[in-house]
This record gives sequence, structure tokens and C-alpha cells, in this order.
Amino acid sequence: MPPPTHPRTSTVYFFLPPLLLLSCAGLSVGLTFAPCYSSLCVEQYFPYQTRIHIALYYSLLAGICLFLATRVLFRPFRNLSEWHLSNKIVPFSGRRLSLGGLLLFVWVAGLTFGCIGYWYPAENAYWTARGALVDWTEYMYRVIWTGVTGHWCDIWIGLVVMPVGRNSILGRVFHLHTSTLLFAHKLLAYGLCVGALIHGLLYYTFLAAWVSVTSIDDIREQFVPDNPLVTWPEAAVKGPYSWFTLPTGAISGIVLIPIMVVTSLPVLRRINYNTFYFIHIILAFLVILLVCLHASTSFYFLLPGLLLWVSDWVWRIRYALGTRVDVQVENAGHGWYRLRLPQKLIAPSEGPHLEKGKDTVSLSHPMATYYVNISQISQVQIHPFTAVSVESSKAGPVLLFQRSPERKKAKKRDMEWTWQVGALADSMSSEKQVTLNARIEGPYSPYVPELYAADHILAIAGGTGITGALSITTWWAANFGGELPSQKSLRLVWTVRRHASSQVQEVEEMQALIQGMPNMHCQIHVSSESGRLSPHDELSNFLSQREARKGRAWVYVSGPDGLMASSETACVQQKRALRSAKDRTGVTELDWHVTRYSV
Repeated sequence: MPPPTHPRTSTVYFFLPPLLLLSCAGLSVGLTFAPCYSSLCVEQYFPYQTRIHIALYYSLLAGICLFLATRVLFRPFRNLSEWHLSNKIVPFSGRRLSLGGLLLFVWVAGLTFGCIGYWYPAENAYWTARGALVDWTEYMYRVIWTGVTGHWCDIWIGLVVMPVGRNSILGRVFHLHTSTLLFAHKLLAYGLCVGALIHGLLYYTFLAAWVSVTSIDDIREQFVPDNPLVTWPEAAVKGPYSWFTLPTGAISGIVLIPIMVVTSLPVLRRINYNTFYFIHIILAFLVILLVCLHASTSFYFLLPGLLLWVSDWVWRIRYALGTRVDVQVENAGHGWYRLRLPQKLIAPSEGPHLEKGKDTVSLSHPMATYYVNISQISQVQIHPFTAVSVESSKAGPVLLFQRSPERKKAKKRDMEWTWQVGALADSMSSEKQVTLNARIEGPYSPYVPELYAADHILAIAGGTGITGALSITTWWAANFGGELPSQKSLRLVWTVRRHASSQVQEVEEMQALIQGMPNMHCQIHVSSESGRLSPHDELSNFLSQREARKGRAWVYVSGPDGLMASSETACVQQKRALRSAKDRTGVTELDWHVTRYSV
């Protein structure tokens, strides 16, 4: 069955990245010939190297775009790029190293450190000549490497500012999951933080050496501590604006960027996500402003990311942030709560629409995520939910959720978003539903062609992860229910802590739906009675019958982090076993999709 048609798969989208890169590269090179308004105008001292540096950065971006576009257009190349080099998770990353990830890392690192080839000779010649004027060259290597490391940071900050949110054009064009973009963003941010600290500390070692010889008038007059590229007589002509180089660099690189990195660490971020989010956004604005004042090259490298970021927010304001609708909240029993969204969230040709979402998916798309903001609870908090049932011609999407675990004090617990929404639903003793005004963003649907190419599906869900699995099961039953198990089959395994948690209307309806379908099976695993679910055993048992099945298998995983990690490990191991198997009958290909939303 072919996947639904997505506008993002149109070839028009592939013209956007090259058009953006060519425009930004041309504008950046052109600006090197225009008047400069930064405190440190690099192109005035190193014009040739600056333009080479711009060309290198946009070549780096072009190489990344070409690599990602090739993944989209050629399935064998995508399979090769996703090949895991090891079953083990890389320490502190929570991810496995893939061939594509390694190639991109080498590409970015190679070109970043490769700029030493043209920056070091130029910086060395310039600063050695400056030091020779006052017979003080022994400490020039410190300011030389300050300049070189600063140009590494140019590249990294340009990459870090690329938008990676749910509406990112990079995700839409190159079919990248938001979790993948966020992971790349974090790696680059950590590299930028370390690079900025090295850059700043190197300059402070030079400054310490300068302070020790300030009694020598010639040396003191030759270097302004806030901007060593100018002398004191030159600074008097240019004015105090030329002194902003040191304070802007110190505030952004040694203070603000480390604060952003520290507050984004999981141990702090998960305590209060909104605090992290607003610190991140506000400080990002300040950092961008300061680094553009710090050095002219920063703006040239930030330009593509800033344009994408502005377009992303314009799109969200136009289609999502300004429209609110009424949603129905009700107690679904046994700790579950249900959100019923209105119809026409997927905008038809007639009438106004709420939000076109990441994809204008067809009504039959089985995977859809909605982001919900209820102003009565919080003006700023927005929460993602995978729909239990997607929008149809008869009803709007339905979402299910449970309250967060009781791990906090009662006062803090009652302030949690899910607890507040649940309390409102529980308070309606005389009515089954409570109507709340909400802002809905979505539907957002991942690009998963393997789902439509699959002949056999194993869905492993834990807790609230059942929502997406239910939607897939319902879609599968409508399209393939009743076919021969050897041709098409689906098995759903849902693990819950207590049996009462499984007693929810949507699950019971699904069980009734597939009861007479021999190619579909649902198992509820109660961990308090049967112990922890073993994804490896479930997948092994599912594939052990592969001789009785034919075609491709696909695994959907959603639930707690531990379940997703162990399930992915099992998938990696089983895929290796399938590829090395001599018997090529039955199921020969295995793909999977892990629904990560944590950042």
C-alpha cells in the first residue's frame, strides 16, 4: 500500500535548501565589501581568508544537504546510512553510532578543523608582524590561536542556530525525526560551549601576558585589551564601539552559552521544562546579538539559520498561534483521561483552518501527533499527544493521557499540567465532559514509508505509549484485517503495571474489532504479575515464525525510555541476524520506528 501523499515529498522542497544556501552565501560575500558594523571586522584585516571561510561554511552546509537528500531519494543509501556500527549505546548520548552519523561527524569536524590550514598562516604572519613592531613576539601564539579557535566557533554557532523544532523545514525536506535534529543540536551546542571557553581562556592568557608588560609604553600602546586588532591611536579615532569585542565575547561565550548548556542538561531540564525553555530562548536572542557585535563573521554564518527560524515562527503565527478552539475533556476511568478535538484540524479547501501541521496528511494516516495548550491551566505550557484515533469524516481526533507519577510533594504534584486537567474533569460530577478552550498545533506525522511497505508489524507499547499503537492497529485492521497471516499480520503487545490500567474503552473496542481476524493479535502484559516485558524475547518469538511469513517486518515502539532503548537494541541485533542468515525465505527485512519525544 503506498503511503499518503505528503506535500513535503514534492520536488519543490528540494529547491529550497540550494536556493537558501546560494542566496545567503552570495549575500555574505557581498557584505564583506560593504561597510562593517561589528566591533571586530575580520574582513578588513583578512579579506581573502574571510571569503574562503564563508565558502567553506556554505560548502559544509551544501555537503550535509546533499547527503540528506540522497538518503531521501535512494532507499539503499538510506539503509546504508542507518547501519549501526555497534549494538552498544555510546556513553552519555543514549544513541548508537550509525554509519551516516559517523560520516556527518567526520565531515563537520574535518572542515571545521581544516580551516586551520588557511587561518593559522594568516594569523601567524599578522600577529608576528604586530609583535615585531615593539619587539614582543614571544606571546603572540596565544592571540594567534585565539583567532583560530574563534573561527571554529563561527562554524559551530551557525550550525547550532538551525531550527530543530517540530515544524523545522530541515525535518520536512529531509524526513528527519525531531529527536534526531535535537540530538544533533545538543552535540553541536556542547562543542560550541567547549570551543567558546577555549577561545576565551586563550585570550585571557594573552591578556595576562600583556598586563605584565604594561609598564613598557610601546607594548601598551600597540594593543588595546578590549580589541587587540586596533592600537590605542586607532581606537581613539574609531571610538568606544571598537572596544566591544572583549565584553561581548566574554558575556556570550563564558557566561551565557555555558548557562544555556548547563540548564539544558537532562537532570535540570526535566525538573522544570518551562524554565529551561524560556532561559534558552531569551539567552539565545542575547547571544546572537552579542556575537554579531563581537565579530562580523558570526553574522555571515548565522544568516541561514536566522532566516529559517524567522520563517518557522511566521508560519506558526499564521497557522497555529492565533486560533483557539473548544476541546472536550472527560474522565475515561482507571486513571485515564480523554481529550476530544474538533473536526477540520486538517484544513479542507473550504472554510478557515486551525493548523496545517507538519504535513497535510490524508485522513487515513495512522500516526498523528498534536500539541495542546490550555490557557485555563497554563498560558505557556504545551504538551504533545499521539492520537488514539486520527481525524475522520465523522469525528475529530481523540487523545488519551494519564496523570504524571506521584513523585513530588502534593503541592507540586497538584500544579502539574496533567493533574490540573484531570482535576477539572473529575470536578464535573454531574456532567461527563468539561469544555476547555485550547490552542491545537498539528497534526504532525513522521515520514515512515517502512510502515506502508511492511507485511508484518509488531507494536510494542508501554503505558501511555499505547495511543499510537492503537491508531496503527485500527488502520491496519481497516486495510488488511482478515488476510492470510502468512501475507499480512500484526501483533500488539502492551505492557502495563497493573491490570486495571488496561481497562479503557479504546482498547476494548480494538480488541473487539480484531477478535475475528486471524492475522491480528493483542496481548496485554501486566508487569506486576508477570515481571518486566522482554522486547528481545517478543521480537525473537515474532520473527521465529518468519518461515510462515513472507516479506518485510516493521516494529513500532512507544513507551518509557527503558522500554524504547531495550526494544531498539533488540531490533538492531535481529536485523544483523536477518542479514547474516543463509536462509533468505520468509521475513528478510526488518525496520523499526521508536517514538522519542524527550529532549
